[in-house]
Amino acid sequence: MSEDNISDTKTKILDAAERLITQFGPEKASLRKITEEAGVNVAAINYHFGSKNNMLYAIIARFINPIVQELLNGLEQIMQDAAPDLPSIEDIIRCHLVPMLNFSIANPNYEKMFSGLYLYYDDENIFKSQIKQLTEKTTKYYAECLIKVLPDVPEKTLFKRLAIFKNMGTGIMYGDCIMEESLEVLGIDNNREELLEEMVKFAAAG
Repeated sequence: MSEDNISDTKTKILDAAERLITQFGPEKASLRKITEEAGVNVAAINYHFGSKNNMLYAIIARFINPIVQELLNGLEQIMQDAAPDLPSIEDIIRCHLVPMLNFSIANPNYEKMFSGLYLYYDDENIFKSQIKQLTEKTTKYYAECLIKVLPDVPEKTLFKRLAIFKNMGTGIMYGDCIMEESLEVLGIDNNREELLEEMVKFAAAG
């Protein structure tokens, strides 16, 4: 089997799994249904991925890797542009939030898909471990940049604030429903770009 055929088959399986998990939830998206949707046999899962968890990891990686790369590229660029000085804390924060915003706009079904993937795992710790593996490099580099930009803040304090901020930043993707309700009650337009800039100011002040 050629590399192109292998790649094509893997893509069909991943597309089918993502589609079924998003549309019908993990309970109805069995491996057999996924392979039927992809037009392959069940053995193809083990052949191409080795296990169900590896297949799920490949789905997650397809979404997270572009975010990670965009964040890394953004951080490297602003650090280079500011040299020999340092960028502002606002620019550092924006580099984290913009990829999140771009992702949520490009993938309107992300919340349902990720929730379904989380429930699809036999062990939630495997899911968490895989997310950590995919994001570890960016978290460490982000911390390095913050240490340079905020040298007067103790590292432990800075790392705690970074962890809080990363959780808050994820909310720009996963907290849409809650945020939309609050905005509606307060009579504020749901303009994502404007809200992102307010989040940048809010986080920078902290």
